[in-house]
Amino acid sequence: MFVMTDAKEKIKHAATIIHGAQMRDPFYQFQGASEDNIILISPESSKEGTSTTFKIVTDLIGDGVSGNQDLSENRDELNFVPFTVKGDVIANSHKSPIKKILDRSNADIWRKEKAKALEKWIFRKTVRHKFFAFSANCTNVVWGGNKANAAAMAAGDKFDTTMLDEMLSRAKNGWTDAGGVEHPELVPFTIEKKTENGIEVVGEYFPIFVGPKSMLSLGDDPVFKAEQQAKATAGLFSGLSGFAGAYKGAVIIEVGTDSARRPGIIRSDNAGYGKYTGFDTYKAGDNTVTEVNFMLGCGAGAMPFDPEPTYDEDPTEDNNRKVVAYIEQYFGFEKVRWFGETDAEKASIYHNKDYGVIAGVATIS
Repeated sequence: MFVMTDAKEKIKHAATIIHGAQMRDPFYQFQGASEDNIILISPESSKEGTSTTFKIVTDLIGDGVSGNQDLSENRDELNFVPFTVKGDVIANSHKSPIKKILDRSNADIWRKEKAKALEKWIFRKTVRHKFFAFSANCTNVVWGGNKANAAAMAAGDKFDTTMLDEMLSRAKNGWTDAGGVEHPELVPFTIEKKTENGIEVVGEYFPIFVGPKSMLSLGDDPVFKAEQQAKATAGLFSGLSGFAGAYKGAVIIEVGTDSARRPGIIRSDNAGYGKYTGFDTYKAGDNTVTEVNFMLGCGAGAMPFDPEPTYDEDPTEDNNRKVVAYIEQYFGFEKVRWFGETDAEKASIYHNKDYGVIAGVATIS
């Protein structure tokens, strides 16, 4: 019976599976190690056991000191926010039929068949987690129909450019909620284009992930239609996974609806996933189902990751008659929402708020 014995070959096979899953992930294009990314990632070396602490940088807005003053005379507001994400190992496996893996040729066929299944599994597992994390218990919400809350919404309060305008306004200018609590503005994602003369900054924008019903209603909005006709944006953003249009400072990313088979936008009738529950609080007052669309700014999510996922094969199953192929990866992801501990930290504008997420909740009919 033929099985893989070369470690480099196994790593290469695992990398192929992970790469395939990443290409399906609509968030992958916005993640990186620097603070200028939507999702902050960290390498294996920075993990502390089963958790990783990210230092989310905030703006220094104080006057500082001058002349012969001591620094202690006028210390600034927090210059970084520690945010810890716990992770764990996720894994799955496939067992070969008896006598199927007889030689190298059949082994390669079997691996290709199982690689696609493992790729889809990792995609569902990791990307569903991201959608649920971003959508749960949002602290900055724009409600359809310009309503004050979910209870005031009813059928017909669909996703449109009025909602987009409000989301963009809050992203750029911050927002004070009904309780008089100020929420911080978001940091836009920047596109850079390399040229012969160096790096040319093309523009800044906020990605907005929109569900199928909301995308349908937005497409019927005459203001949105006119914006698409007036701007030649397809060439600039067409390389983005899910690109469905651009509006002022936003780029629309169209995704499907969440299901057990495919990750996507969460609806108010979703029962939840793991610790992420309570989505019925987004339901309209007349019980109309809503979609939880959302805009993201830099630093909205944090994700420790394993740069070299493990793929291996165990040929000892069933008295050496079958082979078990398995893949495992360290994974953790959370929406960044920092909780201060001291009185001064609790008084910060960043305390107990979504750091880089604005939800746009709209009815599906």
